[in-house]
Amino acid sequence: MLGRGYLAPSDTLTKGVVGTGGMGRGHFGYAGTRVVAICDVDKGHIQQAMNQLGDKGVKTFTDYRELIQLPEVDIVHVATPPHWHGIIAADAARAGKDVWCEKPMTATIGEGKRLVEAVQQHGRIFRLNTWFRFADRFYGMGTTVQPIKKLVESGLLGWPLKVTVSRHTGFDWKFFWVGKTNLEPQAVPKELDYDMWLGPAPYKPYNPHRVHGTFRGYWDYDGGGLGDMGQHYLDPIQYFLVKTIPAL
Repeated sequence: MLGRGYLAPSDTLTKGVVGTGGMGRGHFGYAGTRVVAICDVDKGHIQQAMNQLGDKGVKTFTDYRELIQLPEVDIVHVATPPHWHGIIAADAARAGKDVWCEKPMTATIGEGKRLVEAVQQHGRIFRLNTWFRFADRFYGMGTTVQPIKKLVESGLLGWPLKVTVSRHTGFDWKFFWVGKTNLEPQAVPKELDYDMWLGPAPYKPYNPHRVHGTFRGYWDYDGGGLGDMGQHYLDPIQYFLVKTIPAL
């Protein structure tokens, strides 16, 4: 520890960010970590990220498998589209890295189970970025979710409970993530490795509406508004109902 509350570089957790689109670049400074490496299949994204980070000796990659092998990386932040989340996060855990993963955690339940097994097997720390559970004023009720959980567990509300998530409870946006069925094939930009971007997803001809911000509207890569912000509203409900449901 240095004077005036500053941490020495040797005491600062380091991070490698995989996926440097809007979400990845927006979380460079999360939790007091220091970015030492970035990876993206779009070289344009890498350039934007380096412009933001400045010349700090940050290493750049287009293949995440190289980044996760760096001994100087403590945490791998997975900020790719969700169809890559489970694979990259599990590979990072096997490489001995702790993982910070954006939501949704995986594309399928099966992938989620395999990821949990990898994290447990290799003794890693895993954090999913579901911050509503910890910090948000739950659905405009003026409190975080912990007091709500205590209220539910007290039995005061009775059982069974009906929980409604809708625009009336705060989830009145992000419904515009809708894919298109009439996309015209276009040439892949030279800066984008489209085959790597697709990864485990089925091959579809390139169109800019499939990638980057609007990928959320396609089942091959995400789950629309429900898989995007919707899970932030569903996760607190799961939290306060766990171990609360009475035995049948």
